[in-house]
Amino acid sequence: MKLIILLFWLVGFALFVIPAQAYKHKSEAELARMTPAQRVDEYAKEQAYHKYDFLDEQWVLIAKYIRHDGLAALPRMIEIMDEYDPTRASGKSGHKGERFDAMWMLLGDLDNQVVRLRGSEEGRCAMEALDRAIQRMRAAGYGQKDQDEWAKNGRFESAVAHLEEANGINKTDEAIGATFRLEYKILLSDEELLAFSNFLVAHYPEYPSWSEGEDVKGGTRINSAGNQLWVRIMKKPERFSEAYSEFKSSKG
Repeated sequence: MKLIILLFWLVGFALFVIPAQAYKHKSEAELARMTPAQRVDEYAKEQAYHKYDFLDEQWVLIAKYIRHDGLAALPRMIEIMDEYDPTRASGKSGHKGERFDAMWMLLGDLDNQVVRLRGSEEGRCAMEALDRAIQRMRAAGYGQKDQDEWAKNGRFESAVAHLEEANGINKTDEAIGATFRLEYKILLSDEELLAFSNFLVAHYPEYPSWSEGEDVKGGTRINSAGNQLWVRIMKKPERFSEAYSEFKSSKG
């Protein structure tokens, strides 16, 4: 009897492990030779098979190359988002949900690190694909109160949040606002920060790539325990300051 139980356990374990083993990391040289679409597929596989391996940072390496691809990565990302449809069994099988997760993550990364999506036709098409997926999730009953499952709650809320940021103020804009407050003593309201973001999107959509960010103590901002909060600011604020001067001049 014990032998039979062990056999069943081994079979079940094999069914779980074999699919994960089917995907193996590509070397950096292999990633460098890939097309933008192939690198997007690699990122999707990494999310599908190694999502819960928190020591695995292969996604960081793949994302580095996709950032270099920029807008060229979007057509394949749109295809993968359109494949995810939780209203149909076939639309959510085969790791389609995890692959969809990878795409909204990538969209957020591009929007915050490379170029604002709403500043180009390709980017707006990607945002529309994300919105279509969100509407399909709503049609499947996702996003309701008291839903604890990742797909119905975490996945839905994360996708919605990324789309809202792409349409308005994202993490880069928040870092710019914090930079102005700490470096130049300029306090921007949410309305002015959004107006400045729209100005940058219209004139310099690549502005997220102007500077890397860094985390610093947030000046006068404190938590309930009286400790200063960490905030993200831009390491090189000069171009943002110059653009803000243009923005103010454009308003007369």
